Amino acid sequence: MFIETTINSFIGTSTPTFIGETRIDGYVGKRPVVLRKMQGGMLMPVLGTTLALPYGTGKVIGYSDEKLLVDVTEFNDDYEFINHDETEIYDASETVARRNSALRSSFNTIISDYNRLYRSEETGILPKSRQAKLDAFLPTITMTTVCVALEGQFLKGSDKVVAQVVAKPKLTPAERRKQRRLEIADAKRLADALLEDAPTPSGIQDELDEMFGNDDGEF
Repeated sequence: MFIETTINSFIGTSTPTFIGETRIDGYVGKRPVVLRKMQGGMLMPVLGTTLALPYGTGKVIGYSDEKLLVDVTEFNDDYEFINHDETEIYDASETVARRNSALRSSFNTIISDYNRLYRSEETGILPKSRQAKLDAFLPTITMTTVCVALEGQFLKGSDKVVAQVVAKPKLTPAERRKQRRLEIADAKRLADALLEDAPTPSGIQDELDEMFGNDDGEF
């Protein structure tokens, strides 16, 4: 089940935590969840979220190819983009227009390929069922819609994102032991990554071995 939650309402786990064999990101209330992530680990904001882009401000109106479709409603008057050859300078509205054109070209390619594969040999057009599937697949965009993948912290704490609730399975004793081994293995990998560039004092290493087990012991 997918839910919407504000970032402020989400509590992340401090150590690797598994529900069954699913590693969760944290909790919303008492419900364990995995945050829906898109290209590059980008969180999925809900439709209608307002985003600040370099060339303006817009709202999320859809998703495509694990990226966000954002309808730019206000342009940044100070924005300039200089092309690679430094022969052209584009302002915000021109940049949006170019990105919108590229988005439409990608959609047109999909439409062309789909028609080539599924159009009727007799009529030369798509059957109604196929046309309906194509229409449902392609989102509706405007003349200022751009497709973006964002990095870093681009959302506010009050913004809502999509998360999947992870159901708690009824585990057998063997499955519980397997889940615990997964958690310990992930925790040990994290500890190893943190310590790989620094010598570990013997006392700390002894504590780690006691907590996570050593190569010769059992979890």
